[in-house]
Amino acid sequence: MPPIAVKNYKGVAVEWVKNEASAENEDMAMREAILDQVLAANDIQVPQNLVDHEITRMVMELKHKKKYGSMMFGGYSDFMEGELADPRERFREEAFKLVKTRIVLEGIIAAENFEVSKAELEEEAKVIAVRQQLPVGMVKEFLGEDLELLRDDVLVRKAMDLVCASAVIKEETLLPPVFQR
Repeated sequence: MPPIAVKNYKGVAVEWVKNEASAENEDMAMREAILDQVLAANDIQVPQNLVDHEITRMVMELKHKKKYGSMMFGGYSDFMEGELADPRERFREEAFKLVKTRIVLEGIIAAENFEVSKAELEEEAKVIAVRQQLPVGMVKEFLGEDLELLRDDVLVRKAMDLVCASAVIKEETLLPPVFQR
């Protein structure tokens, strides 16, 4: 599927309430708020077949996690009745957002003509190696010597960095309840 022309991704306005309690996750929450504004500003068609495919993937992942969890705690146990009753509907909204995000980010990547160099892939491999406390050679062995598996991750990060850098943030500070009127 060719990238969809995306508009309204530079300079999105985000109202941000700074909360001291969530300082450690603030950057991630800010990026999520900016992405939400970009998604809202781009009313695009999201193909139902892609949403259905994402829901299927999410349901399979849930089943695998539950099976793995039950094996870790002393043997296999069936899912409780109703626990997976119509999980497709439970995942529909999240799957829609994931697919729309992927389409919008692909559109931004195409519009900005982003590319990834071999040096950027090497740098990403080094970051992963440090984070996972592994030698770079082992990371390359797992991901492939050419590191092509990292290309999409780097492109998405470039698109998100561009969107976030151009966002207009209106920041307020949330005072502790003692100081609120």
